[in-house]
Amino acid sequence: MSGSVCTTEWEAQFRTNRLRHLYCLSAMIATDDKMLDALAPVFLELGRAVYICQTFEDSLNLLLSLMAQEAADGEDGVFQAVWNFQSSKPLGQLLSALRKQIDVPADFDEYLSMGVKKRNEIVHGYLTKNVMRLYDPKGRLEVEKELSELTVEVKRRDVSVNKLIDALLEKYGLSNSSLKRNADNLWNFQNLDNSKFSH
Repeated sequence: MSGSVCTTEWEAQFRTNRLRHLYCLSAMIATDDKMLDALAPVFLELGRAVYICQTFEDSLNLLLSLMAQEAADGEDGVFQAVWNFQSSKPLGQLLSALRKQIDVPADFDEYLSMGVKKRNEIVHGYLTKNVMRLYDPKGRLEVEKELSELTVEVKRRDVSVNKLIDALLEKYGLSNSSLKRNADNLWNFQNLDNSKFSH
């Protein structure tokens, strides 16, 4: 009997929390422009955070793909096959795959694992878990600051992985900085000031 009471209490608590979250999210989505303007900085910070999380994942995937290419002595198609295979894997599985490829020092492994934890904190419901704080101006600022701090932690891990990538890219006469320069040049070329060409 006590088990069914606990289940009923748990179910009631779950329904109450779920309904509150759904109500709050619905209210935010259907609200006026004033609230959307107030939430814009939080959503912008969330967008930045998710982007950094994705670059961390892609960096691990790139590292694994380059390592596979090296192990296969440059065999055609290996890099792309590994990239495609690993792209569907969650971040934690990418880190596990790295552990299988190389002997990751314990402190570095712990450091990367903390990055996975921080990334998961961002992408797995951070805003919905903090939805009530978004109604309050101080709460919004706190949420924005927390997201920024989490993002910095993930970015630090991404930079560490990119140092490993640089070591592999050096064999091909490349580096992250040269690739970034090329990406910047492409951006600048494709985003020229169109007013110069309007006449």
